[in-house]
Amino acid sequence: MDVSAACAACFAAHRNDCSGFAKAVATTLDVPLDGTANDIVNTLRSGGNWQVLTDGVAANTRAAAGDFVIGGMRGDEQVNHDVHGHVVVVVGDQPLAHGRYPAAWWGSLGGQPGQDETVNFAWTEADRDRVTYAVWTG
Repeated sequence: MDVSAACAACFAAHRNDCSGFAKAVATTLDVPLDGTANDIVNTLRSGGNWQVLTDGVAANTRAAAGDFVIGGMRGDEQVNHDVHGHVVVVVGDQPLAHGRYPAAWWGSLGGQPGQDETVNFAWTEADRDRVTYAVWTG
């Protein structure tokens, strides 16, 4: 199953939980992923089978090639600190918004979930350029 199809299949059940959504998509794609959004961001940055990408443009390129790409930011790194971080699954099936924001899917605990929308809607303007993107290489 490709990443976009996995996102569509998992969205309804996990639309209210970004980390639950990312983990469900990962499970569908046979990629191990555990924890809260903060934990997932730490995992993305830890190396191993995850390779950190330079920015949303690189994330879009890898996702458009069919790779599993996650974007995320820890809650304590957000301009408005929160105990909860946020993660998205990048799908790369649209043009970049403003030349740098790829399309993604995400659930949301208290905000608006996103279905194939660009990530500039997943974070505030103050945070969206500081998102970590990583691709699964396992």
